[in-house]
Amino acid sequence: MKNILVAYFSRKGENFKVGIVEKGSAAIMKDMIIDMTGAPSYEIKTTYEYPANLMECNEQARKEHDDNVRPELAFPAPDMSEVTDLVLVYPNWWKDLPMVVYTFLDTVSGCHVNLYPVCTHEDSGLAMVERKLSTKYRNFTVKKGIAIKGTDVQIDAGKTKETLKKYLMDQSLIEK
Repeated sequence: MKNILVAYFSRKGENFKVGIVEKGSAAIMKDMIIDMTGAPSYEIKTTYEYPANLMECNEQARKEHDDNVRPELAFPAPDMSEVTDLVLVYPNWWKDLPMVVYTFLDTVSGCHVNLYPVCTHEDSGLAMVERKLSTKYRNFTVKKGIAIKGTDVQIDAGKTKETLKKYLMDQSLIEK
């Protein structure tokens, strides 16, 4: 039996090409995945807020990335003892995971799970994150990921939901 957990990091505020959003694209996708799988979720969140201004957020994210920072998690990591499949939903920042997502993965890296990367992006797709995760986290079985443009998530929820549904079926996370 599959025990799925959807872990996600998302940011609201100014977004590339769509302006100010009240709900980040990764959070929107997380909701769609939960609706289709019935899985619980865990919010990956720092102890501080990222700036709402896009340029300021990008600068902070770039500095964290360049300095290999591991921001502190706002919430304790969930119990992973029964989880078999971890769907990781996040925005692509600097052709990589946001650094707080690494904090989360470092915290749960002793678990043996199937890991499904699901990211929002504008131009970089998954940016070889699957390979990075496979190399860094040997206990995880990193599965084929999917990248969906954040503008598509914000503008065309129906198309996004169909794309995610096909992905989840192809990965046998939901029935066809």
